[in-house]
Amino acid sequence: MSAATVILNPTAGRGAGKCLSSQIVEQLRVHGLDFELDTTKAPGHATDLARQAAAHGREAVVAVGGDGTVNEVLNGLMQANDSADGPI
Repeated sequence: MSAATVILNPTAGRGAGKCLSSQIVEQLRVHGLDFELDTTKAPGHATDLARQAAAHGREAVVAVGGDGTVNEVLNGLMQANDSADGPI
């Protein structure tokens, strides 16, 4: 199981997220980080991905995108926290 989940919005920054995804993956690997990359497919998908990551016990969830992506990821983590006993 991966220690971290990276949630990437490929449409962020007018497509910059998609263009930078290979560089992001390369840098995370160069630094030896244990991660899983999930790419959003529609509005609201980052919320679902973050909720699932928390449910699977990931140590970290990283949002790669703009304000909307960060907001969705935070909402997913908060929803997971609301359904759990105690903090994430």
